[in-house]
Amino acid sequence: MSLFARLLVAALLAVFTALPAAAVQPAGSAGWTTDGWTTFSGTLYAGPGAKYGEIGSIDAGIRVRVDRCAPHWCQIHTTSVHGWISLSNVSFGQMPDGWRVTAKFPTERGGTGSVCFYDGPGFTGEAFCATSGRVVSDLALLGLDNTISSVEVGSGVSAIVCRDRGMRSYCEVVDVSKGRINGLLDNGITSLRVY
Repeated sequence: MSLFARLLVAALLAVFTALPAAAVQPAGSAGWTTDGWTTFSGTLYAGPGAKYGEIGSIDAGIRVRVDRCAPHWCQIHTTSVHGWISLSNVSFGQMPDGWRVTAKFPTERGGTGSVCFYDGPGFTGEAFCATSGRVVSDLALLGLDNTISSVEVGSGVSAIVCRDRGMRSYCEVVDVSKGRINGLLDNGITSLRVY
């Protein structure tokens, strides 16, 4: 086989390997699974929508792993079920709450300090500071999506930072200053709330 033919086969193999993942993995969606809960009982489908065949059902309040999400649907699995469910039936994070409810964590609240978010490690680079009560559901609107590397926490305040818009997906409490955010959130924070 000629060098050109081998290169062509390798390129086609790479394209066909990447296409299925790109087709169902929208921009901004995590490339790994995350924890979630079912907020309501619901029907599981073979694909992302009711046009796909029903393959089962799941009860409310069940802990699931979310494999990926399309605009209005998420593929989930447990040890006993696997399928697609409406995004409105999935709550991301620590507790089985409705999808518009933020995660519940014990935090310092209402102090006079502020929380500053830096785009560099060790509290360096550009900073965005916020006081208690500030909620940013989509940091992209401020040009700060996926840019935060360190967080400085002031007196009597704390923050919850999340990987996806609207306080969804993986969230963490930041109640002490961190010179480097952990691996899942380093340059991966998309929404936040300061308490």
